[in-house]
Order: sequence, then C-alpha cells, then structure tokens
Amino acid sequence: MVTSNYTDADEAAIAATIVDASCELNHGPATVASDYPAVDAFVIPIGRQLSEMEYEEVRKLVIPVCKDCAESLSGDEWTLIYCLKCSGNHWINRALARLKYRHHVLWLSGCPECGGKFGGLYFADQAIPAAKDFPNAPSEDL
Repeated sequence: MVTSNYTDADEAAIAATIVDASCELNHGPATVASDYPAVDAFVIPIGRQLSEMEYEEVRKLVIPVCKDCAESLSGDEWTLIYCLKCSGNHWINRALARLKYRHHVLWLSGCPECGGKFGGLYFADQAIPAAKDFPNAPSEDL
C-alpha cells in the first residue's frame, strides 16, 4: 500500500475497501469499470500544513487502482490530473503534451466538470511502488 505512518488498522481498512473494487481512474471512453479490477489503493493524506515541521491530516483519500494505472503512476510516460472535489481525472501523455510535465499527479481543487470554479493546483509526488510489488496483482504479467 502507498501509506505513510499508518497503523495496521488503517492498512486493514484500506485493504478492505479494494476487495471487489474496480479502478476509479479514467480508462477512456466506452470502458466498463468492472473490466479493471483494483489491485491496490493510492492513498493521499488530505489536510493542511501547520508549520514547516507539522502537518494536520483531516482525512485520507483512498483511490482504488488497477495494475495498469499503478504502473502509469510510477512511470515517466503519464501525468494524472485529478480533481479533489468531483474525482474527475484525465491522463496526459507527456511525450505528446504541449507543456512539459514533471509530476506524476497534479491535484486540482475544482475543475470545469464540477462547476467551473478553479480553486488551486497542488503538486505532490509520492513514492509509489511498482506494480510488481502489489500482492494482489495478476501473476501472468509479473
């Protein structure tokens, strides 16, 4: 799991959320979510910085991901744009993009799909394990 200072109970609760879950990231038009079973979860602490050394976590955003999305999040070919308000998300192929993206994920606070009011852009690259490190990944691709 992609976690940071979580207890065993936290990890068990996160693992329980992905049982029989499908990936919640965008796989393109006319796709069926059940075709992309989740093998792990992308966990993001949501909160605020109190000081340079202190951070207050309000909640955890848990996003079930499939093996392909996990590989894309850990590679250098794709950048994910994810809206924290509506969970809308889009992939950008870095080689084809007009701009040079260096982050794996760009977090938006509001987007055109959820009301058109842009509330901010956040960058946060976490160390994301490679898909081969996921214990529930299908073995034929490992």
